[in-house]
Amino acid sequence: MVEAYRVAPDIIAVGIQAGKVTIKPYEPYLPQAGDETRKDGENIVLKRGGQEVGYLIGAKRDGIKYYETFTGDPLLDDPTEAIANYSVVLGDGGSVINPVALWRKSKPTDQVQPGGTLAMRHVVYLKLSAPLPSGKKFTVRFAEGINVQQGEFALSTDDAAVRSEAVHAPQIGYRADDPLKVGFLSIWLGTGGGYEYAAPPKFSVVDAKTNQPVLTGTAKLAKGKDQADKMWLGREVNYAKTAVYHLDYSDLKTPGTYRVAVEGVGCSYPFTVGENTWKKAFVTQMRGLFHQRSGVALGEPYTTYKRPRALYPGADTEVFETKYNVVDGGKSENFEAMEKMGTATPVPQAYGGYHDAGDFNPRRVTHMRVTMAHLELLDVFPAYFEKIKLNIPPRAGVPDVLTEALFELDLFRRLQKPDGGVPFQIETNGDPGPFEISWKQRKPQYVSQPDPWASWYYAGVAARAAKLLAKYDPKLAATYRTSALKAMEWGEADYKKRKADGTKDKIKWEMTDARNYAALLCYDLTGEAKWQGVFLEDTVLKADNPNVFQYGTAVQRDAAFLYATLPASRKPDAAMKAKAIAALAAQGDSALSYAGGNAYKMATPDAGKPMFIGFWSTPDAIELCRAHFLTGDKKYLSGAVAACAFASGGNPSNITYTTGVGANPVKNPFQIDYRATGQVPPEGITVYGNFDWPNWPDQSWALWPMQYSLGPGCRPNAYEWPVPEAYFDIFLYPATNEYTVDMWTPNVYVWGYLAGRK
Repeated sequence: MVEAYRVAPDIIAVGIQAGKVTIKPYEPYLPQAGDETRKDGENIVLKRGGQEVGYLIGAKRDGIKYYETFTGDPLLDDPTEAIANYSVVLGDGGSVINPVALWRKSKPTDQVQPGGTLAMRHVVYLKLSAPLPSGKKFTVRFAEGINVQQGEFALSTDDAAVRSEAVHAPQIGYRADDPLKVGFLSIWLGTGGGYEYAAPPKFSVVDAKTNQPVLTGTAKLAKGKDQADKMWLGREVNYAKTAVYHLDYSDLKTPGTYRVAVEGVGCSYPFTVGENTWKKAFVTQMRGLFHQRSGVALGEPYTTYKRPRALYPGADTEVFETKYNVVDGGKSENFEAMEKMGTATPVPQAYGGYHDAGDFNPRRVTHMRVTMAHLELLDVFPAYFEKIKLNIPPRAGVPDVLTEALFELDLFRRLQKPDGGVPFQIETNGDPGPFEISWKQRKPQYVSQPDPWASWYYAGVAARAAKLLAKYDPKLAATYRTSALKAMEWGEADYKKRKADGTKDKIKWEMTDARNYAALLCYDLTGEAKWQGVFLEDTVLKADNPNVFQYGTAVQRDAAFLYATLPASRKPDAAMKAKAIAALAAQGDSALSYAGGNAYKMATPDAGKPMFIGFWSTPDAIELCRAHFLTGDKKYLSGAVAACAFASGGNPSNITYTTGVGANPVKNPFQIDYRATGQVPPEGITVYGNFDWPNWPDQSWALWPMQYSLGPGCRPNAYEWPVPEAYFDIFLYPATNEYTVDMWTPNVYVWGYLAGRK
C-alpha cells in the first residue's frame, strides 16, 4: 500500500505498488572460470554459474551489462476486485462504512529489460454510501485475501494537505504577472469509466507551508464526461473519456509556493509563483542539451550525472567518410546506403555535437532547430539571456546560452569542407545493440557528403551565431561569418548546377525553406543585397495575404519573424513587414482557436499536426509567443501560458514530461547510458509523450509495446485508456519514452520566452 485519498466526496482511491525493477550497473567484463557465451544475432550473451546474466558489449566485448531483475509479486485480481474485502473505519475503531461499488485501473511504473515483466501501480476506487466529511481521519481495511503487506492504511480527508490524482496543477508555476493561471480537475475511474461531479466543487489555493487559503473559487465545467473535444483535423473525439473542469486562479499574484485544494477531493502537487519560475524550467531544459553532449566526458563540477567521453574518433569509435549524400539519396535514415558507399577515409574532426536521442547514432544538422531557438531568444532579449548561467564549461566572455549553441555548431564547422560544403550527418548502420552504451559503441560511423540542404541550414545557424558573437568575441564572430557565407555560397553554386543539369527536383520544399531562411539570416548579418535577393525568390511574404504555414509547400514562420524584427539598418520593406506581422498573428489566432476546442487548452496553429512525438509533452506555442512579441496583445501571452499547462503537470497523470522539472517528473525516459549504469536520469530530458493511437491505429513502429505487453498488462486494456492519461513510464517504449533533441525546441523557446518577456 502506498497511498489513499479521495477523488470525490464519496469515492476513495487506494494505491498499491506491485513489484520493483532492480538494475545492476554496467561494469568492465572480468572473465571468470566457467564463463560461457552464445550469439544472439549480433549480440553476445554471457552465461555464468549456469545462468544467462547479461550482454557483453563493446567492440572488444570487454564490458558487461547485466540483465535487470524483478522483485515482488503480482497483485491477485480476484480478491482485489471483491468489494466485500474492503471497509472504511472512522477514527480509531469508530463507525464502519462499507463500499457500495468498486472500480480499478492499473498501469506500469517500470519494465524489466530484457524479459518485459511489468512493475505495476494499481488504483482501487471504492464508492461509499455517503460522502466522507473533510478534515477527518479514517482507516481503510483489507481482508487477508488481498496480497498486500499491510492489513490497513490511514486515510486523511484534509483537502489542503492530502494530494488527490483528480487535481492537476502545472508544476512549473508562474510569474506573478502571467495573465492566466489555471489548473484542472478530472478523474477517469478505469473500469468505472468517466465521472462528472453533481455540481462544480469549490476550490482554494493554499499556502504550501501553512495550508491556509489565499484565494477561493468554483470549478468550471470545461467538458462533460461524454462530450467530445475538437482536436486533430477538427474531428470530434472524447479523448479524456471523462469530465474536465477548469480551476482558474489567475488573480494569484503574491510570490510563494502553493497547492490547489478542491473541496471534498484533495489537493495538487505544489507549484511556485515567482520571478524565476520559467527561468528555472528553461535552464533545466538547456541542461538536457548539455547532458546530450557527445565527444566529451560528463561529470563534476558541471553535473552529478557521470558518463565517460563517448564517440571520439580513433579512441572510442571509427569514423569514415561515405559517398552518400542525403539530398540525392532521398532520405537521412538510410543505414545500408551509408555503409555500402562508405570509404576508408577517416574523419578525425567528427566529434562533438549532441547525441540525437536516447541512443546516440545520428548527429544531424537539423538538430540545430533547437539551437536556433535559444539563439533567437538571445537575439530578441539580449540583456536577459546573456546573464543566464547554465553551469556548463565556460567560454571566456561569451554568454552560456551562446556557448551551448556553439558546442553543437562547432561540430558542423569542423566537418565543413574547404570549399564550404557541409555534410548533413554522422550516422551508423543501424541502432545500438541491447544496452550498448555510448562509449562502447561498436559500429563504425559515417559522415555523409556535403549537400545543399545541410549547407543552407548550417549557414543560417552560423550567420546568426556570428551576428551575436560580434559583441562578445569579434575574432570568433569573424570565423563564423566566413564559415556561414562559404556554406551559403556552396549551397547556391550546387543549386545553380542542379538547375542546369535537371536535378533541381531533388530540392524538396523544406530545403527551399531552409535556403530562404538562411539567405535572410545572411542578409541580417551582412546587409548584402544579393542575400536579400535570394530571400525574395521564394518568400511567401510577396503574396497579398501570405500564409506562412503551408505544410508540404512552404513553412516560413521563422523567416517571417526574422523579417518582422529586422533592424532599421537593413531597411525592411514596410508593407512586407506588416504582412509578416499579420501572418504570424494569424498563426497565433489559429493556435488559440485550437486551444478553445479542447478541455486541456492544448494549442497548435496546425490542426493537422499528429498528436504524438512531442504534441502532449511540449507546448506548440512558439507562434503565440511571437504574436505576443510583435503585437503586445495579452491574449497571445495567456494562450502561451495555458499551452504549457498540460506538459508541466496539468494532466491526468500529474506528471511533468521533463526530468528535473516540477515535483513529479517522468522517471524512466528511454536514454540508454543512465539506465545501463544504474543512475537516475539526468535533468532536462523531455520525452515524446502520449501517442494518439485511436487516430493512428496502424502505426506498428509505435504501438508494438501496446500490443505485446501494455495491452494485456493494464486494467482496463491499455487501448481503452484515455489518450491524455495513457503515458506508460516503462523505459523501452521509444515512441513515447524516447526523444530527439530538436523535439525540445518548443520547451526551449516558449519557456525561455515566458522567462525573458517584458
